[in-house]
Amino acid sequence: MSKSPMWLAVLLVSTVASAQTFSNPIIGETAADPSIVQYNGSYFHAFSDGNQRIYVRGSSTLTGVGSAPAVLVWQAPMSGSYSRETWAPELQLINGRWYLYFAASDGNNANHRMFVLESTTLDPQGAYVFKGQLRPTTDTWAIDGAVIQKDDGTLYFVWSGWPGNVDGQQNLYIAAMSNPWTISGERVLLSLPTFDWEARGMPLNEAPQPLRLGSRYGIIFSASGSWTQEYTLGLLTNTDGNLLNPKSWVKTGPVFRKNADVYGVGHPTFVKSPDGSESWIAYHAKRLSSDGWADRSVRAQEIFPASDGSVNFGVARSISVAQPRPGGEGGAPASPNVIDAHGWGGSFEGVGRSGSWTVTSPTAASSTSLGGGWAQLFRGNANFESVAVSADVLWVASGTSAYPKFGIYGSYKDGNNHVAAFLDKRYGVFATYAVVGGVAKGWQNTPLPTGFNWSVAHNLRIERNWSGDHKFFLDGVLQQTRQLGNVIGQMGLVTDDTQANYTNVRMDPTQGWGDPAVDGYQNGQYEIRSARDVIGWATGSGWKGLWRQAPRTMAGYTVESGVRLRAQGSTPYPKYGLYGCYQDARNHMTTWLDPKSGVLATHAVAGGVDLGWQNTALGTFSFTTAHTMKVVRSGSTFTVYLDGVQRQVRSVGLTTCQTGLVSEDAQAEYTNYRVY
Repeated sequence: MSKSPMWLAVLLVSTVASAQTFSNPIIGETAADPSIVQYNGSYFHAFSDGNQRIYVRGSSTLTGVGSAPAVLVWQAPMSGSYSRETWAPELQLINGRWYLYFAASDGNNANHRMFVLESTTLDPQGAYVFKGQLRPTTDTWAIDGAVIQKDDGTLYFVWSGWPGNVDGQQNLYIAAMSNPWTISGERVLLSLPTFDWEARGMPLNEAPQPLRLGSRYGIIFSASGSWTQEYTLGLLTNTDGNLLNPKSWVKTGPVFRKNADVYGVGHPTFVKSPDGSESWIAYHAKRLSSDGWADRSVRAQEIFPASDGSVNFGVARSISVAQPRPGGEGGAPASPNVIDAHGWGGSFEGVGRSGSWTVTSPTAASSTSLGGGWAQLFRGNANFESVAVSADVLWVASGTSAYPKFGIYGSYKDGNNHVAAFLDKRYGVFATYAVVGGVAKGWQNTPLPTGFNWSVAHNLRIERNWSGDHKFFLDGVLQQTRQLGNVIGQMGLVTDDTQANYTNVRMDPTQGWGDPAVDGYQNGQYEIRSARDVIGWATGSGWKGLWRQAPRTMAGYTVESGVRLRAQGSTPYPKYGLYGCYQDARNHMTTWLDPKSGVLATHAVAGGVDLGWQNTALGTFSFTTAHTMKVVRSGSTFTVYLDGVQRQVRSVGLTTCQTGLVSEDAQAEYTNYRVY
């Protein structure tokens, strides 16, 4: 029986739609650690069998690399330092030759090092010769290496390594190269697991992948235990072109993380669509939330570079979601841009852009809509676990509806999960509203200050932490605090029957915390809850620090914080406290609470000379309840207070100071931290 023309049309439409979409994974289980390169109209995927062989697949499409024939390009020797455990080959085209960088060992993981192959032709699937080990002056455990080639042709090798010779932590290191197979100096510590999201399962930074961010150089890396659902991606952005200076790199994250039924996202690679109009990420992810490696597969999705050099990675897509194929693949058209060139657009999982908006830059936009219904515009990374969102907002005009208002989204995941703050000119209130898990949490209103001036811009700020605490500010003054659950999503602008101008729009995941300005890297594994609230989770010997990023100063000031012990380790002197001043590793002053010895302690170093410890006995004292520590600096005099009572005075010859937190073998909670 023949089909009717209507059925035939439906079938053709369905077939065309199916041909222009795909669903992850693009390489099935147990694929991981993808390295995919686009060259001469094809995609080449390098991978190992996990032990002794390296293969390269070639495919005309990105989504077809998993089914393309694999060519064996290298076989490890039967014995020796690179005969076993061949991991994560990285394929790169450098100066007219292909190079395959891979980790291998003699069968003992502790002996993993980085090695390199060089092609004899321009065929990625052709013959390769073994060039040797990538050997820095400090020759220790190394995996996941890749090369950054600057515009001037200079080469740098970046990889993951142990700080010593024992497993338990992985850092990122970088070194200059004299050619694609030779490291020409000592390794430089580039990044270590500083934040809580980098240390779940194990403090771990690995799989550095170079990524160009407009005119700047970037590195995407994986963090936390690769066997856990918490494996995630962070970003290092170089600020001045000096790749060997750790202070020239800024860390943010997580920039891409688990979502819905996608777990343990990591080890990415980046390519363009066949027509060159789109940027794509390929990465591996886990199917199960339980620990393990056997359920990993390789997925792909579009990402969105912006005019300011930033990249929005979106959210990890479920394997149940059909996605448009890369533009130009099998005749597929380029996808409509979810995000515009300035980084503004619709949300990734909820509504699209709505209302009338004029976008002028990555940090400015104007709503020109009047009439009922929320006009919405979104931007920013949807993966930050703790973040501060802010904007300067200026009222322009209101309509005639019952509740005209304008504000910002602190986070927007979808229609069932979002948090917002508004200014309501008609009723003179600062209002907040939230929906979490599909449940409306209601409105809360705070009267605006008497004489509030609507003709000038005002700053709205929402701070969200990993525990779901939300703090709402107007012009720097706290208006409301609400416990709303952990709604992770983009930021956004939102108006209702109001025209408004937005400037200085910003998402700040570190909220002013980071590394010291001059030197030193101390692994703190800190959870940043806000600009004033932090939890340090690390135990074990060695000082762990986190610093405020305000400019260093020679002037007098007071640094103050609530402190509370959560847990302590087994070393002789667990302690936690404040940097009253950090100038550099040879010049600093600290104050501590030591629960094991029952003392308040201070310590100072000036000009590299250790000025020693001073202890004050505390008597009956509860370390697990909150106390207020304070250091007042006046010139070279540092006066220490505990719960408002002066405890010590020290004279230390320090100049420009940075303040911060410090602990050793103690998990501690810091609240209401401030410098004034």
